[in-house]
Parts: sequence; structure tokens; C-alpha cells
Amino acid sequence: MDLLRELLFEFGWVIPVFIVGSIIWSILKGRRRAQEMRNAGASLNLREASKSDKKALQDHIDQSRLFSDGISWPKTVLVGDVNGVRVTLADYNFSPPGTKKKTKETTLLTIHTNSLNLPPFTLMPSVWLVDSLSSMVGYRDINFDSHPQFSKQYLLRAFDEDDKGNEFSRYGEPSSSAFNESKNESMVRDLFTHELLDLLETNSGVSLEGRGDQFILRRFTNQRVPTNELTTFVELGVKFLSMLSTK
Repeated sequence: MDLLRELLFEFGWVIPVFIVGSIIWSILKGRRRAQEMRNAGASLNLREASKSDKKALQDHIDQSRLFSDGISWPKTVLVGDVNGVRVTLADYNFSPPGTKKKTKETTLLTIHTNSLNLPPFTLMPSVWLVDSLSSMVGYRDINFDSHPQFSKQYLLRAFDEDDKGNEFSRYGEPSSSAFNESKNESMVRDLFTHELLDLLETNSGVSLEGRGDQFILRRFTNQRVPTNELTTFVELGVKFLSMLSTK
């Protein structure tokens, strides 16, 4: 017992020092990431977002089916015009509700332009278990006979404009379009041309959401896009836009 007291007296400082050191490291890491993002954004003529820009992004995320549950908040947010369209590039954190799971991180790109008039849809990578369960309960998934690889890689779904539900949410109302064919399904199918399907097959792991004059692109991972890949990420989003705008 005396030995235990001596050890606690001698080394009890280690735990608080470790905690404080972890906090400082996390702060410094976040600041370094933010600066690296600003540097990458400068090459694309993107600037630091204003409060109103961040509020607009948050409103967009709140309506998104790609962020169905929990709390989400932006970290570094950059905005600007790329090839004549309004672009928002952001690091985002989100946390599932009612759990003690670690906060998740992602990087997303939103594009807003009057050249778009998209029917509501989501495109998400197909996870074997989720895909199997979805098929068992009858969730709809748009597939293409011409691109079986795409159909294996992704879940593509169309929604009605007045459908505010979300089949991905564990807490909200389920989507009425989850089981029944949406009136927009044929329009969404027409959006995905052979050229776009080919591009998606070679860029597995991305998620897309379209609605009206805007869409979201994100990687379906709990990791941020590395800073040396941010330019490529934005360029990929603009390329998707060019294909979607032709319809």
C-alpha cells in the first residue's frame, strides 16, 4: 500500500500532463489543417467564409440526407467562384446522437448554380450489409444494366420534392420514396449518362446529393480529404457539375 502511494505521488502528474498535451496537440493540428486548407483554397480563388456563408452551409446540411442524424458543425469553410459557379469547400464534423462514439470528420464540397435544376437524389457507396438489408426490406435502388460495376458500387435513389423523410435516419420519419417509385426516378436515371457512370466507376467511394440548383459531394469516409488532394477534389466536383448541367 505504501508502495502504491509512493508511485501515485511520483507519477500521478503523468495523466494530467498527457491530457493537457493531447488537447494542445489537437489544437495545433487543427490550426495547421486550417492553414493548409486556406493555402490550397487560395490557388482556387477561394476565401474564408463569412458568418452568412457558414449559416447558408449549415442550412444546406440540415436538409441533407447525407447527414441524417446527430449534430454537425463546420470547421474551416472556404467559398468562391470556380469556373463561374459558387463553390463551398468545408471540413465538417458530425456526431451521432445518443452515443459515446467518437466525433466523425469529413470534407465536403457544395456547388450552387442557376444552371442546375436537379430532381432530388442521393448516391452513396454500397456497403454489403446495408445493401443486403435494404434489398430485403424493399428499399429502391436505381441500377443500370449497361454498368453492372456501378450498380454494385453504389446505391442511387430518387425522391419526390415533397418527401421530407429519410430512410437513413434512425430517428426521423422514413422516406415515402424508400419503398415506392418516386415520380422523379426516370429523371434521375436520365441524369446518369454513360459518361457520368464511367466517371463514378473510376471514383469509387464518393457520395453525391442533388436538389434543385445545388448539389453536395463528399467522400463516404470518416476522414478529411488530404490537403494535397483538395484541388483534385474540387475539380472532380466541377466535372460532375458539367455532366449534370447538360441535362
